[in-house]
Amino acid sequence: MSYLYDSSAIINLCGEGKTERLLEGWTLNLAFYELGNAVWKQARIHRRITLEEAYLILDTLTEVFRRLRKPEDEAPLRTLEMAVREGLTYYDAAYISAAIEKGLILVTDDERLYEVGRRYVKTLKSDELINGSC
Repeated sequence: MSYLYDSSAIINLCGEGKTERLLEGWTLNLAFYELGNAVWKQARIHRRITLEEAYLILDTLTEVFRRLRKPEDEAPLRTLEMAVREGLTYYDAAYISAAIEKGLILVTDDERLYEVGRRYVKTLKSDELINGSC
């Protein structure tokens, strides 16, 4: 079975040095911007990393992102319907919608996305993937 990773799972798996788990998987094109925003937040808002560290982290995340497969077709109407029905952001609903469409296991460390995703597709957290409880 193949996996669809959201940006939270990509960041956490990279942080754990588990990039090999990612390289045969999928993500969405929007993850590129979510990854960049997460690095920006650590540098600018939380001031946990320097700009130079942010460059290195984003460079690594970008390389991993480029290697992940991305769906060519998306289902915008189904995504909107799910977002409204479930009270999710359109971004989060897009991950569930893509997992449904491609028959993929959703991997996320976002608690709300995890809880809603479980109602539609098999959904895991990155630590479940790492620890083999999947």
